[in-house]
Amino acid sequence: MVQRRRQVVLCVCAVVLAGLAVGYPRSADDVVAATQFSIAFFATLLTGEAVIFALTFSAASSWPSLQAIDSHIAFREWVLIGWFAALFTACGLLGGNGMSATYGALLFLLANIFGIFSFIQLFGLASVGGRNRLLCRTLAESLGQPGAGASVHDFANGPVIDAYLGAISQAVTSNDPAAVRNLVEQLVEAEVAMEAAENAISLHIDVLHRLARAALVSGADPIHVTACADALVDSVVRLCRRLPDPAPPLGALSRYLAWLANTALLMSVRGVASNRSARELVALSTDARLKILRCVDPDPKSAGGPDELGTLLPEPVQALMWSADFAEFHGAHQAGALYGVYEILTGTKFMGNYWDGASILTQLRRSLFGPDDTVDTTAADSTRAAFGSVEEYDHFWALASVTALATLRDCRVPHPPEFVRPEFTPDHRLLGAYLRTFATHRYFGTAEEARTVLLGLVSRTAAAGSASELVHHGRVGRTYRVPAPHVEPQLRPAAVILAVACRLAPLTPGGDDAELRGFLAALPSVSLRITAALAARVLPGAAAQTDPVEAVVTGLKVLTLVGAHTREGA
Repeated sequence: MVQRRRQVVLCVCAVVLAGLAVGYPRSADDVVAATQFSIAFFATLLTGEAVIFALTFSAASSWPSLQAIDSHIAFREWVLIGWFAALFTACGLLGGNGMSATYGALLFLLANIFGIFSFIQLFGLASVGGRNRLLCRTLAESLGQPGAGASVHDFANGPVIDAYLGAISQAVTSNDPAAVRNLVEQLVEAEVAMEAAENAISLHIDVLHRLARAALVSGADPIHVTACADALVDSVVRLCRRLPDPAPPLGALSRYLAWLANTALLMSVRGVASNRSARELVALSTDARLKILRCVDPDPKSAGGPDELGTLLPEPVQALMWSADFAEFHGAHQAGALYGVYEILTGTKFMGNYWDGASILTQLRRSLFGPDDTVDTTAADSTRAAFGSVEEYDHFWALASVTALATLRDCRVPHPPEFVRPEFTPDHRLLGAYLRTFATHRYFGTAEEARTVLLGLVSRTAAAGSASELVHHGRVGRTYRVPAPHVEPQLRPAAVILAVACRLAPLTPGGDDAELRGFLAALPSVSLRITAALAARVLPGAAAQTDPVEAVVTGLKVLTLVGAHTREGA
């Protein structure tokens, strides 16, 4: 738009000067004398711009293309005016046409005036800050263009975004922290329109993944990488605040951070990545997830700033979608996240302690659907309307537990002490606490009822307009370039069986496991075998058992570790 206005002004000036040349033509000697000075000044400006460009710009600093810089400094318009000036002057002098020669001399004056403007614009780009401002605008405009993807469902790179990602890769490969920092600042400071916010978030996560991969594989400095990653996470949260439905991108970022911590640990243990890089990325993941949790919790225990006050997800369906995503990949703080979700869904606080065995989902069920302790608040009414029935409530949380169980960290992988972070530890009690948040959601009590529930989980379609159906459609097509895409729970049969089994498992040492064993024994051999394989991967002690039933039963004993300190005190 600015370039178009500039071109219109130039055309108007050229027309005015043409009228002057026609009305007041000058002699050939006057024209030659005037153009000598004009050409000398024109050449001086052109040389100055060439010197500044040669000393200042590099492939990384002009990542979109020369076109972006040209449109900013109006270089083409300036050179074109000079070319027309030389053409009219030469033709007028050779043909003895005073009007043409005079018009050429006047155009040289216009070119010099415009050249001063171009020189000032270019000089403003000689600093890093000036270039960053230009490239921020270029990136924001590209994200808002239809060619960059009409929505996150079909987001595709345009030439500018491709060039930007290429510059990121080049800066990371050359291990240039300053260039990486400048490129990240250009993205986080880009002022994108609300319609392009999800495209921008997708690009943020893509850049975050490239930086993390460079730290793990290419030897990039993890301190600089995590500093840039913090800025990207903060920017995503700011963009989410502008969206009418921030749950999908916020959930995608939460899932990615949990996946990143597990991947960093695994690559370090296998000797692919350095311990230092993996440790910094684990710390980034746990801290960033806590920051997201504080932004979602309506009343967090602490806040790092005003941006973390007030929930990002005021609607029940939004909170449900995010909570299901937040529980995947054994991410840090997943049990604590349900406290904020409980407050969003009921308008009241949950006062129990999950470390003592308190069941948030059971209390939430009672608060919404009774028969006792039913909460009568606006938030609770909205949540009841979103679920529709207690059956839909049970179905939703059962499916959420499926994805959580399927993506638990491999308990057989060593967890070195230097990777221990709050809520990211090899402590089996923490795993038991996470698993128990779902296992205590017990809406059936016998093996026969469990088989009925199992059949419903793998075959039942969510009711139209229910929370499960809205969450499913809210995720369709939204990948956000996360390297671990969401998989529907029904496609994880072993995790579905384990999710049902954990609701039959004893919660205290020495508890009755007859119903659990009866449920497992009635399963087809193939189903039981794949469930035992999953249990061996994610549950401690299961891998040591050769019998599939014993493997699952032994693994689920991790549930009895929660609340042991309370029982001992009693």
